[in-house]
Amino acid sequence: MAMKRSFLQLIALLLGAISLVNCSNAPSCVRVGAAIPVQAFSRTPDATSANGCPVGSGGGGGGNGGCSNTLTPTEVLFSQESTGAIQTLAINTPVGNSLSLMCTTATAGLGQIAVANVSGTTNFLYALKTVAGTATINGFSIGHAAPVTLTPLATFTITGSNIFTGFSALQVDPAGRFLTVTDTAASAVHVLLIDASLGTLTEAAGSPFTVANALFTAVGSAVDVLYVTDNVDGRIFIFSINLTASPVLTPIPFNSPFDEPTGVAANFPISMQVNLAGTFLYTANTSSISFYAISPTDGSLSPVSAGSPVTLTPAFNPQQLTMDVTGSFLYVSGTGTEGVLGFTITSGTGNLSIIPGSAFASGTIVSDMLVNPLGGQMYLLIGSTIDVFTIDPTSGALTAVTSTTHFTSSSNLAAAGV
Repeated sequence: MAMKRSFLQLIALLLGAISLVNCSNAPSCVRVGAAIPVQAFSRTPDATSANGCPVGSGGGGGGNGGCSNTLTPTEVLFSQESTGAIQTLAINTPVGNSLSLMCTTATAGLGQIAVANVSGTTNFLYALKTVAGTATINGFSIGHAAPVTLTPLATFTITGSNIFTGFSALQVDPAGRFLTVTDTAASAVHVLLIDASLGTLTEAAGSPFTVANALFTAVGSAVDVLYVTDNVDGRIFIFSINLTASPVLTPIPFNSPFDEPTGVAANFPISMQVNLAGTFLYTANTSSISFYAISPTDGSLSPVSAGSPVTLTPAFNPQQLTMDVTGSFLYVSGTGTEGVLGFTITSGTGNLSIIPGSAFASGTIVSDMLVNPLGGQMYLLIGSTIDVFTIDPTSGALTAVTSTTHFTSSSNLAAAGV
């Protein structure tokens, strides 16, 4: 138990201490380098040109050392500068092996960001900042014309006593219907409904929901359920979702909470990933990876007959999971300088086979990883620098792309179609 509490405290120190400012939407680049409190990531402020765009080795730009209003990407990558300025990077097509800075100006409370892809023409960006007793979410509608604009929405605030005193996580329903905000210290999950037209947020009926040590969430892709991990007790809570009901979440009657079958702390779940078919739930555990069969009728979980949990040798401490766009490969980032492990997923059984060459980016601190929604690339936040890696379509191996233009980030990464 003490080990688990220490783990959560570590996450809180790394991710929960990020904070800052508020919004604007001027049609020019944001200047950087204002004095700020110490953050989870630190960096040297970029030099700026006359129009305020970052230039030089720390900034890169729209292909000319500055930013561009003329780029017309179909996908963009978002992050935050240490000032809270939201950075919009064009994913250059068709291969997406380079990024270019767009002149999109907006600021928000510095913390975690997420994109809700509501439809092909309606996407919203949200930024969460938490301090003891308060969570603030700044929202933006994402424009679909060059330059890509971010139009501020009404700020959503959650307040109360003894809340948000430790780790919290902002995650989005893949269908763009709602956000979840976990509050580990308060053992709570907030469900915030997204207005599909306006992007504004409302707290769902019955929210917040009590979930012991609520850490991360995942949504079923074949059955409409919400999974929530409890790394302290080795459990996964499972709720059926009905956004028109009161409450909107209902624990499934015979399988929630689902206890980690081995009862071994090394296999207690942290984060989760549902495969594309919605048939398996993968969990990054304290020092292993597990996967469970998902019932096609109610979303309940059951252990698989073989192959799970996957013991990692040499020792590896998983944190985050993601899949490529084809659902063929699973990637897991580790703590410290462990890098990223890659696995091939066996269709039908869900079994995992290590990709030769793993761990990728070993010897570096991988703070976040995001697959290009167009496919073919993985964006790794290494320390505070965004690096591009190609994904081999046959083996799944990651290869770093050589680039002279580098961008930095003080938040996680998010992507949207524009």
